[in-house]
Amino acid sequence: MPLAGYLRRPIRIDNGDGAPRYPVKEALAKVRAVIFRGDKIECSCCGRSFSLFMFSPYMASLCPNCLSFERYRLLCRYLLDETNFGAREARLLDIAPTWAFQEFCRRHHRVSYLSIDIRSPLAMRHMDIRALDLPDDHFDILICYHVLEHIDDETKALGELLRVLKPGGRAVIQVPILVEKTVERFELTRAQAEHILKFPDHLRGYGKDFSGKLEAAGFAVEVVPFVKKFSRDEIKRYGLDPTEDLYVCRK
Repeated sequence: MPLAGYLRRPIRIDNGDGAPRYPVKEALAKVRAVIFRGDKIECSCCGRSFSLFMFSPYMASLCPNCLSFERYRLLCRYLLDETNFGAREARLLDIAPTWAFQEFCRRHHRVSYLSIDIRSPLAMRHMDIRALDLPDDHFDILICYHVLEHIDDETKALGELLRVLKPGGRAVIQVPILVEKTVERFELTRAQAEHILKFPDHLRGYGKDFSGKLEAAGFAVEVVPFVKKFSRDEIKRYGLDPTEDLYVCRK
């Protein structure tokens, strides 16, 4: 294997959680921490402070350390402020994991963390969201961020999420809200799809009726405007999206 490929591949750690580590990514984070040192902004995922967030073509601001972006910083802020996250034993299922959120969960030792994806090397287990090889009523917390727009059978996927969530458990299920009413790719012309969906692997554009889809799947849904609790200066400091609501689902 070429050296570059060897350095990029995930390294399984020995502490028993099964999550891969990226030594090069972690080393580069230390370099960026020096370049962006300061205290004008603060990342809710890793807890580090820097001079500014980094720009990305697809995300307005990335944390120089953990590479978190707006929606995950809002999620971490919500979990810390509203759920007493990490204060008690809890099982958490993370679908389509990111490095930043995985590291956030790993720091909370009372949270039993499991990440899954159909193919990502970052995931601890590989499985299809439409057929989860997981027990019923098992997880206290379920995180599913920007996944459903990639899934052909969203009804089956949502049914599986409901099945594995404990009664009384909490799921935060997010999708990009693009239009008034959800539209499927096959209903659009090519030009319309390029304009609305943006990405070729998005099978639908979700609208403001998304909460109704979650309720139809069996969840009790609360659309939480959590970001509105922060001042304009705090939104800038924490690098949050001021327009994003959280879809918090209960079983």
